[in-house]
Amino acid sequence: MPAPVIILNKPLWARIFTVLWGIEVLAGLGFAAGGFGLLGKGETGVAVVLVIAGLLLAIVGVVMTGISWQAARLTGPAIEMLPEGFRDRRITETVIPWSNLTWKVVFNGRAYSLQFDVDKDVRKTLHVYWAQRAMGVFNRSFNYPELTVLTLGTGKSAHQLGEILARFCSQKL
Repeated sequence: MPAPVIILNKPLWARIFTVLWGIEVLAGLGFAAGGFGLLGKGETGVAVVLVIAGLLLAIVGVVMTGISWQAARLTGPAIEMLPEGFRDRRITETVIPWSNLTWKVVFNGRAYSLQFDVDKDVRKTLHVYWAQRAMGVFNRSFNYPELTVLTLGTGKSAHQLGEILARFCSQKL
């Protein structure tokens, strides 16, 4: 087993993104409120589009604000790759045994991300933070692995994180 790898959290960009995602929430609510104000007789559908798009922006913004906030307030290590398993403290405080983890680097059309699944029995015992659970629902809807290891605050790319992870866990999806 390789020597443990500890990747410290660098929260500057997470703090900046927390503010930006918060602004997106406000903008989405503004669009939705504007759309509600336009609803009425003779409405051509623009108001409905504004309401739906605004609420979608707000929902995505709330989840991303939560994810960024989790990274922004974290002190110490963000990721720990230990002989006994993997822990990303922005996802859960629980160490996931290597034998229960499968992973891959995913390209979603815009960017790469490192994503992983955990065996069902172990997944039940993980206390995954709410924003990561919400993003997991989105990931599953596109047939991606449930959990995402953020590059935010690590100073590493998804490929670099994957290379380090591969030293410990060869179980790829």
